[in-house]
Amino acid sequence: MIARLFAMLASAVDWKSKRETLRAKRDLLFKRYLKNPHDSPMALEIKSLDDEIAECTEHLDLNKAKHR
Repeated sequence: MIARLFAMLASAVDWKSKRETLRAKRDLLFKRYLKNPHDSPMALEIKSLDDEIAECTEHLDLNKAKHR
């Protein structure tokens, strides 16, 4: 039982860490995008990062729901 709980917590930490890394990358790109809003490839990259951040958030929410 303890091993299972530890595995769940480790998984949550991994998703949280990944989300924070993606957010940092996204924020830097967005600052660059604000200086050149006509850069469509950069906008698509930001959108892709937003999707990955949402996926991480969804996994974290599911882990929280499982613990309740």
